[in-house]
Amino acid sequence: MNAADSTLDSTGGAFSGFNRRIFLWMALCIGGLGLLPAYYLLKPHFAHHSPIDLADLPDHATSLRPGPWGNLETIPIRIAPPEEYLPIASLQEHGRRWNFVGYSPEMVSALFATLDLSSSQKAELLDITHWKQDSQGISIEPSSDLVFSLSTSARKAIYNALLQIPASGVRSVTAYFRVDRFDEIFAQSGLSKEVVENVKRLSFPHGHLLFFCDAAWVLEKIESYDEKVLFLRTIIGKSTLLMRLHVMPDTNINSLLNYWTKAAWGKDVKPMLESLAKIPGGARLSLVHLLPPMPTQCLYTFPFPSSDAKAPLKDCHWVALNFFRDPPDLSLTDHEMIRKAFQEDYYPVQSDARYGDLVQLVRANGDIIHTAVFIADDIVFTKNSADAVEPYMLMKFDEMVDAFSVFVPESESLRLVILRNKYY
Repeated sequence: MNAADSTLDSTGGAFSGFNRRIFLWMALCIGGLGLLPAYYLLKPHFAHHSPIDLADLPDHATSLRPGPWGNLETIPIRIAPPEEYLPIASLQEHGRRWNFVGYSPEMVSALFATLDLSSSQKAELLDITHWKQDSQGISIEPSSDLVFSLSTSARKAIYNALLQIPASGVRSVTAYFRVDRFDEIFAQSGLSKEVVENVKRLSFPHGHLLFFCDAAWVLEKIESYDEKVLFLRTIIGKSTLLMRLHVMPDTNINSLLNYWTKAAWGKDVKPMLESLAKIPGGARLSLVHLLPPMPTQCLYTFPFPSSDAKAPLKDCHWVALNFFRDPPDLSLTDHEMIRKAFQEDYYPVQSDARYGDLVQLVRANGDIIHTAVFIADDIVFTKNSADAVEPYMLMKFDEMVDAFSVFVPESESLRLVILRNKYY
């Protein structure tokens, strides 16, 4: 197999042209499920029992369903990148262009012809004297008035097209919010009412989320630099979870050890859990004390950007494949090495996912959109792109699926493949 057989999405990590053999394994894994939701595979089928004598949950934490992982609790938080990571200048200079990379003029005209546009909007968008055409495709800079006046359906259609193009640049500034949390997030942001209304006005629904791709046009209407920073940190910020294990005197430590000790990282976990079980009333332990060195060091952080344009991209596949490695293997940024690792070190399973399994979102044609690491219940460890503004974080599986659904046509559903390492 040669490099021409596959491509790697440099922003989201989509992995195309997957080896035929491993794709057949995937088909076996997901083949008899019909319309069964992928999320179902992450739901264990054992009997559920309430934890015994658990103390009241502090900090408004939520208790996960009990399982082989023990009694886990989560607290939702939102984290945002540091100010020096925010692309304010580049957005203001270059962010107001729609880059239809790989499109011909006829393809762009055909797209605009399908949109719900007024006569003036159509006249502006189809005026080819305002288009910039080169060997890469078509680039258009619409006016601010047009962007703000677009109907929701037209906006959605344009960005659905652009989001399918990794080189369009749209993915790196796309924000998403759960519909039921939008008001809460922006009420806590400190942004002016006008800015919040502009974000809401320029957002469009996709699945269970609102997506927002027009950051550059909102940014140009903000006068204060401090509010520009606040605006970008709010929209680029991500919702994640603090997670901890509640160990009680009657907790089955051997059962926990069987679940949490993988790939030789159990020597420090056992004495810790045994000590907690001796505390009257039990005690709570942050998840980071159970994880291997790489995720422990990276969780809730943003990687340092590289000044080397040719630096290898540490995308979702690299993160997932290095979860148990110390030190991480830099060769796993190479397309062929990634494919080889998936094919030779892992096999697909149909049973419930367990700690350390790889959870992959796969398109109908076999393209791998994303790879994450299963932690427990419905929680995964993930880095949703190679971008420095994307943190290493814990995320609910269904929310991760929603976030990646915008990168495929709305008529297409992402399927789930669970891969297990052959050696642990």
